[in-house]
Amino acid sequence: MKKSILFLALVYFNLLFSQKEEKFQEIYFPVKYVLKSSKDTIKTKILNIGFYTNEEFSPATYIKQMTVLDPSGKKIKVNEDDVRYMEVVDLKKVKRKFINGKSLFSKDMGLLQVKYNGKKTAWYKKSSYSGPIYTYETNDTDYILFRKDKSVIEMHLKMRGSITQLKEKLYGYPDLSALVDVVIEDKDILNILKLYDKK
Repeated sequence: MKKSILFLALVYFNLLFSQKEEKFQEIYFPVKYVLKSSKDTIKTKILNIGFYTNEEFSPATYIKQMTVLDPSGKKIKVNEDDVRYMEVVDLKKVKRKFINGKSLFSKDMGLLQVKYNGKKTAWYKKSSYSGPIYTYETNDTDYILFRKDKSVIEMHLKMRGSITQLKEKLYGYPDLSALVDVVIEDKDILNILKLYDKK
């Protein structure tokens, strides 16, 4: 009886610690990036800082500073402001592209995610956070560039009424203007911009 209890305790102990080890395993995604100080494309892996899942890319991975592996496999830090271009593929095979905001807006903004690059418009997202990294809340600012008049709309989807400018810009298209009224998430904006490109 004592041997059975001891055996079960050892099995339970091993399961408990093996799950913890798996839970806190570091996950790396393939990344390509170009530094401002170079024209060379660096292909390596980036440490994902996933708070809810490690399968999807999290903006916390690159905000302010990112951790990548050098050719010998050693971790090195790269500042967000030092990166000109970056491309990441997560475990769900979603590719995300980022460009340095200064190339678009002539001011240091860090990296902007390229959400859409169409004929008439381009859409970029700037992610930032406030507070310590492990208790952060991401604040996203969306920038929609209209190529014809080179105007830019700045939006905060989480803020009520912030998409009013987009509605005003699409005033001549009642069908698209009506869609702006029901925007809830990124895919809604993407749909509107794709439809606008077909006009």
